[in-house]
Amino acid sequence: MTKLPAKFASPFNPGELVLHTTHGLSRYVGTRLLEATDGTSAQYFQLDYADGHRVFVPVEHVERLSKYLGEESALARLTTSEQRSPYSRSQKPQ
Repeated sequence: MTKLPAKFASPFNPGELVLHTTHGLSRYVGTRLLEATDGTSAQYFQLDYADGHRVFVPVEHVERLSKYLGEESALARLTTSEQRSPYSRSQKPQ
């Protein structure tokens, strides 16, 4: 895992296309501070995929993401198992 500076600045801009090494092409929405059921909180990248699916990637895993440099393209469709990735939450934040 990569150690982050105290004040993390995202390398992506909202609306940009981003490639995840496992899940493919997504649209970066922004970073979110999410709270776990144990009361701890952490910052995540929110990535939107086709069919309204989302993946939340811990900012510590930034090395799994890269900017998409090609032309506008269709977002990846997640398989059933990918929809419940280690980064997914059972309830989507409002």
